Amino acid sequence: MELSQKIKELRNVNGFSQEELARKARLSLRTIQRIELGETEPRGDTLIRVAGVFNLKPEDLVSIPLSKDKYFLPVLNLSALSYIFFPLLGFVVPLILWVLKRDDSFDAASKKLLNFQITWCIALVIIYALLISQKMFHFGRLGGPESMIISILGLYAINFLLIIINTFLSVNNKKLFYQPAIPFLR
Repeated sequence: MELSQKIKELRNVNGFSQEELARKARLSLRTIQRIELGETEPRGDTLIRVAGVFNLKPEDLVSIPLSKDKYFLPVLNLSALSYIFFPLLGFVVPLILWVLKRDDSFDAASKKLLNFQITWCIALVIIYALLISQKMFHFGRLGGPESMIISILGLYAINFLLIIINTFLSVNNKKLFYQPAIPFLR
């Protein structure tokens, strides 16, 4: 695989736009575009900056084969479906996989998934707490139990759809979309 393709694939796997990569590498957008189009080969300082964004050494960037791990990101996304069995598992299982694979270049995409799952768990806990407190303290106007249950089912459906969509995006090396997500992990 050519260096230009590797850089583009790394950028997509990490969920960076060309603008984000240029900003993080402190290079111009046009430089990144030229590199990805194969119009120029990054050398010297440019190679060091681009490699640094992905926590790689320049020689690792030149020689890494990305195809061996192309299934990690889809598996990581699908692991979040474990929330179906217990809501906290939707965060814990991807976290374990991410920690085991942390030395690789999937940090940004993994953090997007983990931030979304943490945010989802917090929203779910808030709805459960409101539902329980309404029954315990007889609050009359927080919304009926039916609306709370519909909210919970809606959260489950949104989580399921985003996981499936992002799994397909990761298989095709596209930018992942996990929103809303509070950036707990940066």
